[in-house]
Formats: sequence, structure tokens, C-alpha cells
Amino acid sequence: MSEQFKPLADQVSERMVNLLNDNRSIFTKPMKEDGTSQFVLPVNARSKQKYTGPAALVLIMQNRRDPRWLSFDKALYNKTPVKKGAYGTLIEFMSNNELRPKTENGKAVLNKEGNQKMERVKLEVPVPVQAWLYNGKDLVGLRELKVKPAPLSPAERAQAILDHSGAKQNPDAIKTYDSPQLYYAAALHHLAHDTAKTALPEVTDKAREELRTNIASILIGAELNLPYVLEGHQEYLKQWATLLKDDPKELFNAATDAQTIVNQVMAYEAKREQQKDTKQETQQEVKPAQAAAKLTEGMEIDYKETTFKVLQEQSRGAVKVEDLNTGDKLRLKPSDGLYKSLLGQLNNPAGHEVREQEQEQAQEEELEMAETEEQTQSYSRKR
Repeated sequence: MSEQFKPLADQVSERMVNLLNDNRSIFTKPMKEDGTSQFVLPVNARSKQKYTGPAALVLIMQNRRDPRWLSFDKALYNKTPVKKGAYGTLIEFMSNNELRPKTENGKAVLNKEGNQKMERVKLEVPVPVQAWLYNGKDLVGLRELKVKPAPLSPAERAQAILDHSGAKQNPDAIKTYDSPQLYYAAALHHLAHDTAKTALPEVTDKAREELRTNIASILIGAELNLPYVLEGHQEYLKQWATLLKDDPKELFNAATDAQTIVNQVMAYEAKREQQKDTKQETQQEVKPAQAAAKLTEGMEIDYKETTFKVLQEQSRGAVKVEDLNTGDKLRLKPSDGLYKSLLGQLNNPAGHEVREQEQEQAQEEELEMAETEEQTQSYSRKR
């Protein structure tokens, strides 16, 4: 079977097997001298939503410095077209929606160009969806990435997670590591193991568990900007290669399970924010009438390491906003996930966001990309 007809999971697993056997996989990527993460979490260049699970793993494996990604047509819509000759990366994710031809009274509904209109249908069982993405470095006119300084250091964030997880801690253990960053990376890996035992009880094989917790450690490290260290798990590289060769679907299954671990670990940080919210509400109760009902012109909202400014109110409640870090301008409708997130952040600055909602929005964004690309037939690995 030629590569182009292999399922994406098989293609990615085959590549991972080769990298594992050559000791060149993401698991052995050298640490950075400054003690920060050697990986960046991939994000959608327009919505700022993070990619998760298998999609995040595939994009991280590309070893690109710019974390931003867009589909071919979304890049055109964003006025940052893909450079000629650039190669795309195919991702896959699970969606709770499906695109189907729109009909009325048994007849196809056509758009102004005479093409079949599509509609989004909610599914009882999620289905896999694929989309081709291009890295920010391959987009013409995309502004330089500016990262807003985090209010807490990686070590402070890690300590908060450990504190709220209830995990046993030895304060003197940090002295046995070359740096605090390495200590926290190891402590969070142990927490990932503890989480896996409760969240993934069906995973009893040690090599399979280590594959999941190491992927989770890469994602958590990238989230907190802490280094990833394989440590004493070198022996598992060959075992992982055998696992993936015998069952190519294992890598994507492991990445999905790893995301479950990440969600639970990072939820401990959200718990800290919730406690802070409760304390603030106790000190000063906010009346419902004080909450903003919509985004209005002139508002500036700090959200996801950037600031959005509402430039103009438009018809049907839509607004035009600008990302002040990148200069990107977006039109948001009240039904859009980013609009809801900005409104929620405005009404609850301490942090209202729920991770599951972020992932759903990221999937919705990619589904929209897939819909556009299906209609324009732009599914090609090279422009």
C-alpha cells in the first residue's frame, strides 16, 4: 500500500518508529541551556486555540519554532497567504459535528455560485476529521510573534499544580536536581503517572503507560515552559518502536490518553484560579447587572497572553476586533467561541475558561477549515 493511501495514524506511527530506532524522536530532543521547554504548543493563528491530543503531537513532531498554524484557505482569509512551495501538515482530530449537503424539501440548496451548500450536524458519536495546516513561518505577512510575559514563573505554576493535586512532596528533593526546572519536570511526570493510574485504569502494560505519561510530560512542559527529560526511560524507546510497529494506531491512542492526563493535571491550576475567584467574590460581590452583556467598541480584553481591542460594532451583534500583539483583525459573531471567551474573560478576569470548552472551540475552528478546503479542493501537501 502506498503511503498516500495509508491512514494518517499509520503514516505518523511509521515515522515515529524510524525516529525511535534512530534515537532522533521528540523523546530525545536535547534540553535548552536556559532550562525552558524545547517544545512549543501549537496554536491556531486566528483563534489562538491550542491544538490537543494527536493533532498537537503531529504538529510538535514537525519541530517548527513558530507555534502558529493555519489552513490554506484560512490563511488566505486572514490575508496571510501560504508561501509558494510550502509544505502542509495533515492533522486529524475527533469532532462532534459532521458536514452534510444541505437540502430543503428533498432538493439540494445551492449558494450564489451554484455550489451545494453544506450544513453542520451534531453527532451522537464523534468522527475523525482531517485538515492540512501550514506553519506561521510559511505564511506571507504574518506579524512577528510577541509573547506576553506570564504573571507566574514556570516553577510557581508547577508548585501550584502540585499543591492542589494533593501529591506527596519532599521539599528537600529539589536539592538533588541540577536546577529547580528539572525538579518540577520530574515531579509533574510523577503526577502524570498518578493521574494515569486513576484516569486510565485499562492501561496496565508498563511500556504503554510510559508512552502516555511521556507524551503528557512533553505537553505539560510546553504548557508551563519547563524542560522535558527522558531520564531513565531510555530503555523504553525500542519497546515503543515495537509497540507502534505492531499496532500503528497505538501512537494516536496514546496521544489521546496523554491529553486526558494533561487535562486533569492542568485542572489543578484551574482549581487555584477558582479559589482565587471565590476569595475575590467573597471580598466584593459582583451583581449580575454589572456583567457586560456584549462586546462594545473601545473594550480592551487581556486573553491568552495577548490583548484584544474591540474596534467596531457591526450588524447582528458582530464586532471587529484586533489582536494588539500581532495586529490581526477578526470579525466575531456572538455565537463564535472566541467572542464568548472574550466576554467571559471580561466578566471574570481571574480566569473563567474551562479546558474542555477550549478544545471544543479548537475542533470547531478546524472543522470550519476542513469545510472550506473541501469546497475549494485545496487538499494538497504542496501548494
